[in-house]
Amino acid sequence: MYFFIMSKAISYYDWSLGFKKFPSKIEPKTKKNALGLDENDFREYLNKWKEKNLK
Repeated sequence: MYFFIMSKAISYYDWSLGFKKFPSKIEPKTKKNALGLDENDFREYLNKWKEKNLK
């Protein structure tokens, strides 16, 4: 005799959660510009450059 222990069927909700990508908790996402650089860092760099070179 074979006895099969059937596991509880997962719901559609639990099954669909396996396909979703959850945001990483390690690094917060920052907005990137068209050049692929962080938007805030790029703006700071441009402001410093303007102060230095456009006096």
